[in-house]
Amino acid sequence: MTESKGVPSVSVITSTFTRAAHARATALGMPGVRIVVLPSPLAPRTIPEVQQMARDFAPEIVGLLTGK
Repeated sequence: MTESKGVPSVSVITSTFTRAAHARATALGMPGVRIVVLPSPLAPRTIPEVQQMARDFAPEIVGLLTGK
């Protein structure tokens, strides 16, 4: 994780991995890590659906990186 090196980061995961992501972040001593959770599953989604998800979640990701 680049966060441990002082570089702001956001982990983007699907809802299936929420518990594991938080557990791993805590184990690494980073319980406050920024995580954006996308709905699961991604595999059956079409490319246009995934592109729309990217557009929908981009403001949240940018906001977490910039503090806005």
